[in-house]
Amino acid sequence: MAVWLVTILYNSAEALPAFLGCLRAQTHGEWRLVAVDNASRDEGAAILEAAGDPRVTVLRNGRNLGFAAAVNQGLRHAAAARDGDVFLLLNNDTRFAPDFLAELLAARERHAAEVLAPRVMRLDDPGVSWYAGGDIDDGWVLHNTHDVHDEADATPHRLVGFASGCCLLLTRRVLDTVGLLDESFFVYWEDTDLSIRLGRAGIPIHYVRDPFLLHEGGGSSGGPRSPVVVRLFNRHHILLIRKYQGRAAALRSVARLLAKKLRQPHTHHGAWRDVVPAMLGGLVAPLKPVPRL
Repeated sequence: MAVWLVTILYNSAEALPAFLGCLRAQTHGEWRLVAVDNASRDEGAAILEAAGDPRVTVLRNGRNLGFAAAVNQGLRHAAAARDGDVFLLLNNDTRFAPDFLAELLAARERHAAEVLAPRVMRLDDPGVSWYAGGDIDDGWVLHNTHDVHDEADATPHRLVGFASGCCLLLTRRVLDTVGLLDESFFVYWEDTDLSIRLGRAGIPIHYVRDPFLLHEGGGSSGGPRSPVVVRLFNRHHILLIRKYQGRAAALRSVARLLAKKLRQPHTHHGAWRDVVPAMLGGLVAPLKPVPRL
């Protein structure tokens, strides 16, 4: 069975040799990679093109379309292929064993899963989980949760409410049912939005402890505390709340989140300068129709 991988390039050149090496080492050789370059300033796209692997397709954008739109671009390209029925969204700052794809597809078959999210460990600390399942919490403030406690005897498979877009297997039938990623979210929270739509459509999200992969995270965007990340993360969090709970709930969430920050002693002036306008922007940012394949 062919599996179509979609990865987004944005100044990703440093990560690509190891990523491509992991792919080429796979025991399951029926993979295809669609790499969508979002107007990177480095040579990432050229690195993949120079590799000369016929299984790799590079799509170059003249401007940064955002993560969600670029993923959709890659999914449409993959779905147009004769064997484009199983897709894997995969960050390229990941590392994985040679049997990763084979085990992931075996797990899909074993659990009859049309949405499958594997365990993700931290590349800088491989003994620590980055994602070991997750859920949607709509209590105090609507948000996703990443389970990070993963014991050796943990349940090897369970249904979860949230799947990270770092590594996510989806079938064509699922995308035909719920649509593609919502491009209202330039980057961040698009996977939470998709998870909510899957839940509302009654489509289960399967989590498996094995196989697992290692994830670096944050390299192309400057790290979790960079102004760009802070702005986009907070803007789209409020936009997500507004989409599902309305503007009044989103405004209450802004107040609650800012009050929480006030109680944090290490919140510096620069963070306020980025966070407040971003959250207010989420209250008024346009919501787009969910695109289809």
